[in-house]
Amino acid sequence: MRFFNSIIGAAVAIGLLAACSGTNAGSTSSSLPNPGQQSGARGLVHAPLSLVGAWMLPAGIKRLHLDTPVLPAKKSKKGLIYASNFYKSEMWGFPNPNNSNGPATCTLGTSSKYLDDVNGFGIDPKGDVLVPGYTGQDNGYLSINVFAPNCGSLLWQAEISSGQPADAYSSNGATGTVLVGLLADYSNNDYGAAVLCTESAGCGTPITNTSITGYVAGVAMAKNGDCWLSGATSTTSGFVLVYFKGCTGAGEAATGTSNASYGGLFIDTKGQLGSVDAVSSKLYVYSGCNPACSLVSTSSLHGESFFGGLDKKGKNLALGDFENQEVDIYTYSPTKGATYSYTFNNGLASGTENDVETGHFAPRNKKV
Repeated sequence: MRFFNSIIGAAVAIGLLAACSGTNAGSTSSSLPNPGQQSGARGLVHAPLSLVGAWMLPAGIKRLHLDTPVLPAKKSKKGLIYASNFYKSEMWGFPNPNNSNGPATCTLGTSSKYLDDVNGFGIDPKGDVLVPGYTGQDNGYLSINVFAPNCGSLLWQAEISSGQPADAYSSNGATGTVLVGLLADYSNNDYGAAVLCTESAGCGTPITNTSITGYVAGVAMAKNGDCWLSGATSTTSGFVLVYFKGCTGAGEAATGTSNASYGGLFIDTKGQLGSVDAVSSKLYVYSGCNPACSLVSTSSLHGESFFGGLDKKGKNLALGDFENQEVDIYTYSPTKGATYSYTFNNGLASGTENDVETGHFAPRNKKV
């Protein structure tokens, strides 16, 4: 049984979650214990939260959403555009481009190997998919799960016992380090944090900063090991961007930012940081932020959005649009920001609870 709470109304809610039955990952590498090795892992944590509060959603769906069957995976030279929905048990891979609003061509997750409670997720430059949440292969534990490209198989996973994961970023998800954002660190007043995870070592001790006094949404990590967290200053409101040199230590609150609220992060081909303002529907692009930021551009977004990223060449941006339950595609310039191009929503929304928080090109840009 699953419990879903609006993030705005469940800041201190503690849920007793019944253990979900799951299958072992077989030969897939995993640092997760068997249910008999650790008791009550799901029973001692909070109910999983969607970053989209009920107050954020419109009264009704604005556009027609089609339900279509999912076809077998098709490989494309341009890769896929992935989309997720917090209240569904799978993710979808759509053709790239998808300006004809075509259906998904493959799914990631099935009824027996489901993906639960996915807020943000990440893509690396090879097209691996980095999914934080629950899966039908993790024995009911919160985990980071790395999947092969083109809706491929689970490569490895690692348990996350310190809090609810909500986003992920890596330059090499298959064999490298994955930075996982924690919406809430259960041992630290439910304030947001991040952990570094690898296949061999699992996930380490959370890092955070005292300026984060709410949840964390987006995370990003440069090739040199520096990383950033986009956090709130009061549960779900306010904004602070925190820079961690080498992704360790106490971090420093960035200066010179313009965001009113938190959201997803990405790094463009110039090494600049894109920061989504989920409530104000804006994208801010900054240079520096180590810790002093310089504003490069400001773009108005098509709808309220949380997570997304650039395509292989860094010229197009995909964002999940939870206001309209769709994925919005933009052209992107490192100097001018984002310009709305088109939308697709085929099969993404059918019902009243649909939080389309994330859209991602796969593979993403190789700069970082």
